[in-house]
Amino acid sequence: MLRLKFDSKLDFQINAINSVVDIFKGQIKKPSNYTFQIIPNFLDLPKEKILENLQEIQKRNGLTLSNIDYLSEPYNFTIEMETGTGKTYVYLRTILELNQRYGWTKFIIVVPSVAIKEGVLKTLDITKEHFKQIYDNLPYTYFAYKSDNLVRVRMFGQDLNLQIMVITRDAFNKDVNIIHNVHDKMGDKPIEIIKNTKPIVILDEPQKMSGEAT
Repeated sequence: MLRLKFDSKLDFQINAINSVVDIFKGQIKKPSNYTFQIIPNFLDLPKEKILENLQEIQKRNGLTLSNIDYLSEPYNFTIEMETGTGKTYVYLRTILELNQRYGWTKFIIVVPSVAIKEGVLKTLDITKEHFKQIYDNLPYTYFAYKSDNLVRVRMFGQDLNLQIMVITRDAFNKDVNIIHNVHDKMGDKPIEIIKNTKPIVILDEPQKMSGEAT
């Protein structure tokens, strides 16, 4: 059987990962004590500390420094990488690093098309053994959002382990009535469950996600 081998020590990828993870330097990893309810990501760093971290990262990458007016909650950061440098690998590994460093467990990857969604899911499949070796068999679950399987959304909210949801822009837009309504066995609107997890949302190729609905 042909197996792809990934290099975990490429400097430019490590630098890219650290450039994201270090935004939240100083955040304390806290154990979760939630049971049978929504488990949120927790961030208590003051805006001033996040700005200080951001400016350090911008300096080492030769970028213009942002000021305090740039930061508003929910925080929104743009990360750019050249085509062909492995950005999908980088942001997947960044998710695992953020989990290990700060304990965050709720991540959503939004993609502009079904083709890219399938590519992300495939990358999650083929990197699983690779990431297990790097992160000491860290348990994590990934799945594609489907409006006819909303139980996964409930599990996304309640599971103590790392959860990665992959959703297309169009799936979210077309399912607006489903995702905004209360359903049997859900106990709440799917969008409220997702919102209450305070997820970290990764927009893959956001330049392709224009439009009022999006």
